[in-house]
Amino acid sequence: MVSACVALVMAAGSGLRLGGELPKPYRELAGVPLLRRTVQALQACPQITLLPAVIGADQRALYEVAVAGLELPPPAIGGATRQDSVRRGLEALA
Repeated sequence: MVSACVALVMAAGSGLRLGGELPKPYRELAGVPLLRRTVQALQACPQITLLPAVIGADQRALYEVAVAGLELPPPAIGGATRQDSVRRGLEALA
């Protein structure tokens, strides 16, 4: 039996391919930021016991607005590449 299950939410990218002024995680779909939709969907899974996010270094204010009112651990700050960001997220769990 698994006693803890972590879902590491990768939200550190810029989302340049999508276009627009905001990074993709903070863009809205029907008035709700994509990051918030993702977090709420994962929070609905009872097996997930920890839900940290990895965000870009300059995205803290956007992150706080997107997840306002949700109970989450502090986010980790991503790196220059997706690989760096995943590593930093995993290191933050340790």
